[in-house]
Amino acid sequence: MRREGLERRQRRDAEREAYLRAQLEPGETVIAAGHRSIVTDRRIILASLLHGPRPIRGETRDALRFDEITAWALGRRHDHRPVLRLEHTPHLRIEWVAAHRFLWFRWGNASGPITHRESTLPFNRDRDPDFRAIVEGLRVARVPQGQPFTISLSGTRQERTASTSYLMVIPTARFPRLLLRLRGFWQRLEERLYHGHVEWRVRLPSWLILAVPAWFIRPWLVLPAIVLAEVAWITGIQWSSRRTRIQRRTTP
Repeated sequence: MRREGLERRQRRDAEREAYLRAQLEPGETVIAAGHRSIVTDRRIILASLLHGPRPIRGETRDALRFDEITAWALGRRHDHRPVLRLEHTPHLRIEWVAAHRFLWFRWGNASGPITHRESTLPFNRDRDPDFRAIVEGLRVARVPQGQPFTISLSGTRQERTASTSYLMVIPTARFPRLLLRLRGFWQRLEERLYHGHVEWRVRLPSWLILAVPAWFIRPWLVLPAIVLAEVAWITGIQWSSRRTRIQRRTTP
C-alpha cells in the first residue's frame, strides 16, 4: 500500500510539473521552480490540490501575472514559516463547493469556479527558490508592500487540546462500559449514514421546517415529520456519495 501511494504521488507530481512547464509562453524565462509553482520573469504559475471535507480528485490551477498584482504582504505562520498574501485582479479557480444546496443547507462534494481577489501562498522556508523569486519579482514590478502579518492558531493551547479530551474517557460507575459501547456504535452508525456532512445545528432547523407545519395540522404528525426529515437527509447523502464514487471510478 505504501509503495502504491508513493507511486501515485510521484505520478501526480510528474503530471503537475508537466502541466506547469506546458503553460510557458514563447520567450518566457523560468526564474525558479517549487513543488507546486513555477516563477517566471512575467508571472507565477500555480497548481494546488483541491481541499474539502472529503478527498476530491484533481487540482486547482491558475497563473498570476506580476502586473495583475496590486498589493502584497509578507506574513509568518505560528511556526515562523513564510506566507505571501497577494491582492490581484479577479481570477476564477476550480475549488471545492457543496454539491447540493437547499435554503441555508449545504451537503455533498463537488468542484466549481470560485472568484478570488486574494491569494495566500505558503512556503516551507525563507530560502525556497520560488519564494525568493516571487518576492524579487514583486519588488522589481514595484508592487506596493503592505504591513507584515502573523497567522496564529486559534484559541489557547489548553483550548486546542481540550477538544480531544473526550477520546480518553475512562469507564467508571458513572459511565459504564455498555454506555460507552453504545456511544461508539451510534457514532459509527451516524458516520456511515451521514458521512459527517449533517451536524445538529443543521438537522434541528430541518426538523422545524417540517415539524412546525405538521403541528398545526395534527400534533401527532410532529414525530413522523422528524422521521421524514431524517430519511430525506440519509437518502440524499447516500445518493450523493454513491454518485461521487462512480465519478471517481469512471474519471481517468
